[in-house]
Amino acid sequence: MGSQTTIVLIDDDQDACELLKMQLEGTGRMEVTYTTNSDDALVIIEDKRPDIAILDINMPGTHGVKIAESLAANPVTADIPVLYLSGMVTPGEVHDLAKGDGQPPLISKGSPEEELIGAIDKLTSA
Repeated sequence: MGSQTTIVLIDDDQDACELLKMQLEGTGRMEVTYTTNSDDALVIIEDKRPDIAILDINMPGTHGVKIAESLAANPVTADIPVLYLSGMVTPGEVHDLAKGDGQPPLISKGSPEEELIGAIDKLTSA
């Protein structure tokens, strides 16, 4: 069996973080570190060097898109895939919104667990 996929999750919703951590680690294939303080995101991601960063888009402090831009601009973190997570869109709206060229994929917080896991697997197997 291969090594675990390491994930850093940034979301201002503590309950959402704990639920996602439980779901993802429940696969036995993923290890999740999270913070609810978006201002700490860049330091944590640079320190952990995860296989993927999952970013809530709309947060107090540093916005998820700004975090992704900063990661892409930093040679140390530029190769870390980003997956956006948002409670502001329904699963049905995600497919229309996430078609921009070069944009990180987007998953609705309301999406089934399998869809999130599939997106993580797709981004980390590239």
